[in-house]
Amino acid sequence: MSRRRDPKRPEDVIPYKQPKVSPDDADPDYFGMISLLGAFGGLVFRQKYAVWVSFVAALISQLTAKSTEKEHRQGSTGTIAFTLMGVVMLYMQLLLKSTNDAIMAEREAALNE
Repeated sequence: MSRRRDPKRPEDVIPYKQPKVSPDDADPDYFGMISLLGAFGGLVFRQKYAVWVSFVAALISQLTAKSTEKEHRQGSTGTIAFTLMGVVMLYMQLLLKSTNDAIMAEREAALNE
C-alpha cells in the first residue's frame, strides 16, 4: 500500500521547479508586430499618430525582450529603425512642403514685380 504524502510534513514537501520552455514555444512578439504594421500604415496613409504609436510599441518590444531573445533576434533593432525612418519621412514631407511653398511664393512675388 502506498502512503499518501502529507503536505504539512517538511520532508514530504516537493520544491517547485519551473518548466523549461524552448524558444520555439515562446509567445510571439505582439508589440513588434504592432510597430511594423503601424509604421507601414502610417507611411502609406500619412498618419503621424500611427507612426508615433508604432515607435512606442517598438521601444516596448525592445525593452521587454528577454536577454536570450536579444542575442538571437535582430528584428527589434530593425523595427525601431523602420519606425524612426517613418517619423523622419513624415516630418520631412511637412518640412519640404513648407519650404516649397516659401520658394513658390518668392517666385510669384518676383514674377509680379
